[in-house]
Parts: sequence; C-alpha cells; structure tokens
Amino acid sequence: MFRIQICVLLVSFIAAFDLKFDYQVSEGRARFVENIETNLGKNIVKIHTPAHNDVLESHLMQDFQKGKQIRCLPSLHQCRLRDIDRQTSADAGQVTESYVQSWNKGTNSISSNNAIVIRELYFVDGEKVTDTVSLGEDLREFYESFEYPLYIEKKIPSDAGVLNITNYSERRLKRVFKTLQPCDNGQPPETVYGISTGMSCNYLKICGDTLQNVNGNYVLQGCENVHITSPLAYMCSCCSPVTEINTNTCQCTKMNQASRPGKK
Repeated sequence: MFRIQICVLLVSFIAAFDLKFDYQVSEGRARFVENIETNLGKNIVKIHTPAHNDVLESHLMQDFQKGKQIRCLPSLHQCRLRDIDRQTSADAGQVTESYVQSWNKGTNSISSNNAIVIRELYFVDGEKVTDTVSLGEDLREFYESFEYPLYIEKKIPSDAGVLNITNYSERRLKRVFKTLQPCDNGQPPETVYGISTGMSCNYLKICGDTLQNVNGNYVLQGCENVHITSPLAYMCSCCSPVTEINTNTCQCTKMNQASRPGKK
C-alpha cells in the first residue's frame, strides 16, 4: 500500500509541473545542446534548438490539446503558426517516456548519423494571425513573449514544384513582395515554391508507434532518433517553365516581414 501511494504522488507531481531535460546533439562538425521542456498535465512540448551549420535558432511550442504549434525564429524576427502533424510528432507523454528510457540506458545524446530524417515543407505568404484568442493562453503567451509578428504557415501541396533558388540574396528575398506581372506571352505566371539557404530543425528520441510508414519514407521500430527539418520555402511566380528560380524569371513572396526587433 505504501508503494502504491508513492507512485500516485509521483504521477501527480509529474502532471502538475514542467519537466526539463537536454540532449547532446552532434550534426556533422557541429556539437550543441537542445533543450526540451514538457508539461504532461497540459500536454505541451517546448524545444529550443540553437543555431548550427545552416540551421537557424528556433523556439518551438506544441500544444497537443489545441493541435497547434508555434515556432519563433529570432534571426527573422518572426513566429509561425500551423497545425501539428500528428503522424510525425510525439506528445508530452511520449517525449518524456522516451527520455526516461534513454536516461535509464545511460545516454542523453543524439547523432544525425543514425537519425531518421523527416523533411517538412511549409511556406508563409504574408498572412498574419488575426484571432489569437483561439490559440489559448499558453500558445498566446509564448509567442507574445518574443514580440514578433505571427504568420500562418501553410503546407506546400504534395504535387507542387519545389525548386532551388539560385541567385537571390537573402537581402533581396527580404525586399521582394510584388507578384510578377503577366509574362511576355500574355499568360499568367506559374506558381512554384523555392527553397533558399537556411532552415529550422529539431531532434527527438521517440519510442512507440508515433511515426508511420508514409510513402515508404520512414517507420518507427522501438526507440529511434528522429531529425525533423524544415527548409525556408518561398512562394514564387515564374514566367515559362523553369528548373531553377532566379531574378530573371521569377518573383518570390517576401518572407521576412517583421517591422520591429524582438527581445531574444
């Protein structure tokens, strides 16, 4: 009876308070610490990933009760909102359990060499979030603490063309906002999506059946290291069929639209 009471108290403690832990991550020559925080009672996961290689620093909060996530990128002075992809995300309970299993085995490290890579393709077209009440208190307080504008992130259609951006500088992309005018042949430009340098990412150890076999790309067997990447994608308008995006044939949607610096 005494042991049962202790277990009940422990579960109550875990449900009521945030748990914080770290992973030592190695990615190529980069070595860094990723900070993770979970709240089992609210089913919330927070992940801070520092800048490394061509990856931007990011602060991610996932609220599984709301089914929403916000990622804030200090270098862009921008936060982005979208629905959680439940096929590839682990909730607070799964993240905590996986860390405990890892800790019991005496490891808190992740290497990109043996991680399942999942690439998420989302873009921002300048549409800001107008209804912050629906986010709930936790997500709203999280993004407001950065004092960045909040944009809606949209998934790139699976059948859309995704091309490399070749001769746009990052400064040029920040300024471009207008849509390309009708092409010389009078036809409207084609909408494509371009990937530039820079991305966000996070690492997790996930145990269980969270990851599914999607298009034959990945499965989860036991406990796996997972590396979720999200390249910076731009919506572009191009004249004539193109195999790459450049300033001669395309105009890309302005992505960095912050009007004031953030605090972080």
